[in-house]
Amino acid sequence: MKRIGIIGAAGYTGEELLKILSKHNGVQVAFATSERRGGVGVAQLFPHLPMYNDLKLCTADEALGRDVELVFTCLHAGESVKWAKKFLDRGVRVIDLGSDFRFKTPAAYDEWYNMRHPHPELLCDAVYGLTEWYRDDVREAKVVGNPGCYPTSVLLPLLPFLRAGLVADAPIIVDAKSGVSGAGKKPGETTHFVSVNENLSPYKVGRVHRHVGEMEKEMRAFGGGMNIVFSPHLTPLTRGMLSTIYFQLAGQKSRDELFAVVDDAYANEPFVHILRDRLPNMKMAQNSNFCFIGLVKPAGVNQVILFSAIDNLGKGASAQAVQNMNCMLGFEETKGLL
Repeated sequence: MKRIGIIGAAGYTGEELLKILSKHNGVQVAFATSERRGGVGVAQLFPHLPMYNDLKLCTADEALGRDVELVFTCLHAGESVKWAKKFLDRGVRVIDLGSDFRFKTPAAYDEWYNMRHPHPELLCDAVYGLTEWYRDDVREAKVVGNPGCYPTSVLLPLLPFLRAGLVADAPIIVDAKSGVSGAGKKPGETTHFVSVNENLSPYKVGRVHRHVGEMEKEMRAFGGGMNIVFSPHLTPLTRGMLSTIYFQLAGQKSRDELFAVVDDAYANEPFVHILRDRLPNMKMAQNSNFCFIGLVKPAGVNQVILFSAIDNLGKGASAQAVQNMNCMLGFEETKGLL
């Protein structure tokens, strides 16, 4: 039985981690922290998780003295790394569900998050946790930067085509829709029920959203030098994500040849499903670690349209983090997730 901890357990991703880990018979949650709710029982805060009846939330300072093998950090930019550093110094492995370990250089982090990285010396050892593409590195990692939800939904369908050299040197257009839980628990003017209900709103359009840098960093790692033009939208849904990706095709390929590219990339991947006879929708992926991928090759143009559906709290956050944990701790990758 492996002992793990969660820093920032009162948010949506922390709650989702607790739910998933309650079904994982190889780990024990040794602590779950909340700075505002220290001393409150986990089952009191989350009545749907009565299996944690004996676990009380503590502060992160109190958690430092607990004996664990791995810690999930679920805090805002600039905050996760402060606690990650303290646990790493104690020999504890870390998976960050925030954004502090997604870039390899402090300059890239500074550019996209408009702040200096508190511990840039840690970035060189961080592994990007897109499990299907970095599995061997994740297995040995001391610290993993769990991908953002939008990048996960875009990179999984796109990377096979970049690796195959099939994406022309032209801007890639991404139109993505997300459930409101992706904005976190703290409500704002645009995420209030009255603003979101019966509405659909674009936000941070173009090259403004922080996830653009994360997507382009990974694209370039696979030979792509093109830029992303990104149009995220907020939907009146609690959870789910649907991304539509448009790219110009380099060369000529039939629909069957295009499907062969993604089939080859994900033939042995339990969480990636390729759909040939229908297109993905949000509901397929809700409450799961699955990514559903489809594509269309429109007649008369040398363009490909990719579609992907994930759960922004599942494959886009907590479930993918558990998938990475399974790799790091020697479990079957599907344990607790199927």
